[in-house]
Amino acid sequence: MDIKKLFDQLKKSDYTEFYNYETDIFSYLYRNEELVNQPFVKTFLIVSSWLGTSMRSGAWTFYEATPIEDIMIAVKHLNDIGESELCRILKKGIHDYQNPLYNDEYPEEWMKESDDIDKWIIEHENWLYHWLYDYILTHEDKIIMIGGPIHENY
Repeated sequence: MDIKKLFDQLKKSDYTEFYNYETDIFSYLYRNEELVNQPFVKTFLIVSSWLGTSMRSGAWTFYEATPIEDIMIAVKHLNDIGESELCRILKKGIHDYQNPLYNDEYPEEWMKESDDIDKWIIEHENWLYHWLYDYILTHEDKIIMIGGPIHENY
């Protein structure tokens, strides 16, 4: 299957079925060297990971495991495209989780922020899936033009 066919299938569904395609799209984008560092792609990957990690194990896990530089690319892009609330919430959890000073005992205020982020994500889960669906379809042409076909190792 190539990326164009994947998008064709996605467009035959709606955002409530996005989960059926999200993993394949994520994998394609992540594995494609020409796409993975594009700000619009990095934003999709970050928001998708942020949502999924929060739902599975809590937002702090996302922030702990994700390079701050990658999150900041998404924050800047979200700000640039006018997604101020999503930008604000995503940015809220950025801290230096890798600092050995904390030795896995993070400040209580970080954990409180993380709980607030998880709560926001739960309250906006439907909106976030709709946003991801619309966002990826908005960028379909650029993804196909830059990324080309899915490689054999996909």
